[in-house]
Amino acid sequence: MDTTELTSKLDRISLPQNVSSSLRRRINALDKDTKDAERLKRTLDLPWCTVPTERVSLTNLRSSLNSKLFVPDHISDLLIDHLVVRELQIEAGPMPMGQRRLLCVTGPPGVGKSRISHHIAEELHLPIKNISLDHLTSPEEFYGSNEEPGALMEAIENLDQAEVVLVLEGIDSFCSRMHPPPLAMINALTDITSLNQFNDPFFDVPFDVSRVLFIATANWMPDIPASMHDFLDVVELDGYIDDDKITIAGEALLPEILDEYRLASDEVQIDHDALGALVRSYTSEPGVRALGEMVRRIVRRALSNRALRGSTESLSIGIDDLAATIGRPAQLGLRTQRRDLPGLAAGAVVRRTGGVLGQIEAVQMPGSGRIRILDTEGIDLTSQYAVVPSYVRSRLSELGVSARSLEEFDTDLLLPASELPGDEDSLAIASAITIVSLMRDRPVDTEIVAIGGMTVHGRVRRTDGVRPKILAAHRAGIRRVLLPRQNEHDLASIPSRLHDSITFIPIDNAGQAINIALR
Repeated sequence: MDTTELTSKLDRISLPQNVSSSLRRRINALDKDTKDAERLKRTLDLPWCTVPTERVSLTNLRSSLNSKLFVPDHISDLLIDHLVVRELQIEAGPMPMGQRRLLCVTGPPGVGKSRISHHIAEELHLPIKNISLDHLTSPEEFYGSNEEPGALMEAIENLDQAEVVLVLEGIDSFCSRMHPPPLAMINALTDITSLNQFNDPFFDVPFDVSRVLFIATANWMPDIPASMHDFLDVVELDGYIDDDKITIAGEALLPEILDEYRLASDEVQIDHDALGALVRSYTSEPGVRALGEMVRRIVRRALSNRALRGSTESLSIGIDDLAATIGRPAQLGLRTQRRDLPGLAAGAVVRRTGGVLGQIEAVQMPGSGRIRILDTEGIDLTSQYAVVPSYVRSRLSELGVSARSLEEFDTDLLLPASELPGDEDSLAIASAITIVSLMRDRPVDTEIVAIGGMTVHGRVRRTDGVRPKILAAHRAGIRRVLLPRQNEHDLASIPSRLHDSITFIPIDNAGQAINIALR
């Protein structure tokens, strides 16, 4: 494309005066370098004149998040809060309206981060593109360089629209790889002025990206530096309850897989009881990723069996067909573990994969009264949990523990490992219950779990990660949860249907928890 064509194209586009003048000077100074001409052509082809998208009702979006994606009310409220503020900032135009926070949806794999992002884009009638930050080695690859446009402007160029949804996948791993953390990059995405005048060095003119809806996703919030949290609107997805998983499998996952294989909706059916068995016996995740793979395996095996028989009839998979179709379930979680012996109890922790209900085990052997506490990773936690043996030793009579059981025996306590920073002592109450259970030779109620830290006097301390821990307890069939009274407010964000299957008991001191837990 020569200078005449470029000038003609420039004259047909409505551009800000400073942008138009800059591009005209560059066109006039253009020599025979075809590379510069191509850059100018791509710059002129950017969606400068995109017609603003018609604003849609966010009330409908909230309703569909609840009904179609089974998003809890407190999660949909946070999403709508962010979108309402975004709408107000767009309506304000160039007038400053404070910081444009970056929407950050976090949670373990499979809980629906991408599904929610794409649903929002669909309801807002906006095109969407995912940008994998895992593939970027520096912030410059996002901003752009003289040689290549950055991921941001390349996405806008490909979508040919200035108001789009861009999903920044893996912001947690990106932050953990960058030293120093990419604070300037996050600041640029949340500063209105920077968004209005975003300048990719490849195009070398300011472009308005203030209408872009950025949605960052993260598997593990602790990997995002605390210095960035003030720039984020964080929405934490902890997982689904069993009933919602069953509905998602039947109404979303199965139809999607059948559509992928170009099959009618009635060609392969999985009944409700079979879906329930898949959720409760074949998978133990907070989300539905593994569940989706199980459903896919069933469909493929069913189609294979039908083809081998030379049949074209529709197939219905019942609970009795699962073993022959995908094999018998593995022994998952604590639902199948025996915990009716003294010195065994459930313990809830949070890991990168979500809430996990592990097993606490205490054993004794002849010795001199030493108490050692380890986690399943082999880390010695004795000093970290020193309050537990101190509490037990100081209340032998009150707890019904004989001095001989402490003085003539050594005790080892094994705890499930936690990965949540700041939650290092959250198994203190459960540990005290387990030790007293062993020393009194009384089993712990197998349908109960206690969460929370404690002081040396037995006062219960609040804990972090209550929601994922409760969901883990639900997946394992726990019926009663003892939790610190200071965490009672967290129950407001627990799905209401969980209150029908789990009894939540606020506790103030370790003695109260021990009396409830020991049968």
